[in-house]
Amino acid sequence: MQKLVVAVLLFLGTTTVMHSLSACHAVGATAAGDGSGSSWSNRMKNLPATLVRGDTYYLADGDYGKYTFKTVNSGTTRITVKKAQAYDYGRSSDGCSNDISAGWDQGSMGSSQANWGEFYGSGSVPQPGYLTLDGNGRSTIPGCGISPTTLTSASDCGLKITASIGQDSDFDIGQNNNDGQHRSPSWTIKYVEVQGGGDANNGAQSEEEIRCRGACDNFLVDHVYFHDTGCDFFKIPWTTSFIVQNSYIKQNKSSATCHGQLWYSEVEVSNVDFHSNVIQDIQGTGLWVCLTGCQASNFSIYNNVIWRPSGSNRPGPSNGILSCINPGNRCTNWSFIGNDVINYTADYAGALGTHCDGNPSTFIWQNNLFYGITPADRIDFQTCGGSLTEGNNSYLNSGTPKSGTNSSDIVVPSGAPNPFTDWPNTVFTLASQNADWTGGQALNAPYNIDFVGSPRPGADGVWNRGAFQFLGTGSSGPTPPTNLKGVVRP
Repeated sequence: MQKLVVAVLLFLGTTTVMHSLSACHAVGATAAGDGSGSSWSNRMKNLPATLVRGDTYYLADGDYGKYTFKTVNSGTTRITVKKAQAYDYGRSSDGCSNDISAGWDQGSMGSSQANWGEFYGSGSVPQPGYLTLDGNGRSTIPGCGISPTTLTSASDCGLKITASIGQDSDFDIGQNNNDGQHRSPSWTIKYVEVQGGGDANNGAQSEEEIRCRGACDNFLVDHVYFHDTGCDFFKIPWTTSFIVQNSYIKQNKSSATCHGQLWYSEVEVSNVDFHSNVIQDIQGTGLWVCLTGCQASNFSIYNNVIWRPSGSNRPGPSNGILSCINPGNRCTNWSFIGNDVINYTADYAGALGTHCDGNPSTFIWQNNLFYGITPADRIDFQTCGGSLTEGNNSYLNSGTPKSGTNSSDIVVPSGAPNPFTDWPNTVFTLASQNADWTGGQALNAPYNIDFVGSPRPGADGVWNRGAFQFLGTGSSGPTPPTNLKGVVRP
């Protein structure tokens, strides 16, 4: 999937908007020259212990070990750590106030990834924030521009975190602070590959791809390829405003000693936005889970593809896609809207809906497209005396939901056509227009655009259910690229 980028220049009278350039530094796994970082010929070895706020650090290919980010905040001034690429390696045209390009060698510095074994975010109070980790990719496909069904390198994710077996967390932010008083604000992680311990971890120790121990307010995850975690992908307490978008999240491990989840919240969490992601093979308690005294509000989960590959025998969740479990927990205004759930399963009947224990919870469940869910009774809804707004969903070849459906839903227990272009090969766009997946409820922003930014309803006035709006075989727009797997326009 490629998007057209249109640059619009606005001239308002004689006003000129000036953008200051940042000082840039060249960093390698080995030093060169005087080691100052003033150029690639004089690159420094590894990131320094204290970084300069407002500056940009370019990383060459190589292995960098583990790093602890502990540069204290200075207002909202940001630090950027960026992978050097053929198209961006520290020239004035790349936004640097000082040109560091002397000595640049594409073959040895910009052809692979910069890899850490773990990235900590801990140190002085207040906890350090205002950090961008940028792998400097350019693909518009979720994740890093690859097909995660193959073993090809995530080359568009220039930065990588690789966990060792039994490692607690890949990104460990706010280490040793669990009170919500030591907050780590405004992190951005984009075009990064994060690889966990996988099935070999065997649940012997909890493992999270991103663990926030204090609070990670205003956190953005964009175009990240997470895969093979030993337990959970996100463990996020205390936080206000966390966005995950345009990412590929693949496969976790769950066991008796570490119950896996996609997302795991404790205590107070609010304003979570999780959209336009591809999510594969999540097992354990549930996908989005609130437990251990959790009070979680305003979760907006939309335009995602949740799927299990054809032929996979990996288990699914045991409670629900949305799970608010343990007495005392409360989930308020959790929305699951316009998602595709394909070829999925669960450990227990009903565990692909909503689940709660104790306090009343409020869920919204609209415009979703379920296809090929097994066995037949996998969707059930619990609110614990709260409320469920459910409607305009399609349950195709998925049996009959146990509860919650109404006359606006389309339920075809078997024999429904396949809606998708080629879902076994990760092409999840709608192959055609069909009454089985039309008739979505008209909703306001952000739900009035689809996975790739197409407006809802389409030009034909139809609002499709699921993550994609059908554009029609004769629609205008950019021609899709060839030889790319991922989400593409029809």
